[in-house]
Amino acid sequence: MFYWLLQRVLRRGFRSKRGILRLGDLADLARADASAWFLTQEKARLEYLAAKEEYESSRTWRAFQRTLEELLQLQSTNAVIQSLINEHTLERLVANSRRSDETGPEPAARRCA
Repeated sequence: MFYWLLQRVLRRGFRSKRGILRLGDLADLARADASAWFLTQEKARLEYLAAKEEYESSRTWRAFQRTLEELLQLQSTNAVIQSLINEHTLERLVANSRRSDETGPEPAARRCA
């Protein structure tokens, strides 16, 4: 739908050059720790900002295409990182739940009248 909107607005269209990300890169990212996730996000953000600055200075169609490609890459990177963070959080919650189940229920506090 986004490309359809560009075709309608610009009447010229936008040819997507979607890259195929090998599963190896995602698997490596999933095995990495949280700091690698944030560095990956920051790298994508900086690449988008560089493309945006290039477009603002030159105002060419090629710079606009690169800006859109970097924006799409940033959005997909953010989605992958967010899902990894959610998965990591769920794993920690499950581990904490199992630990608390193994120790047994805490004794009820005595109540005085």
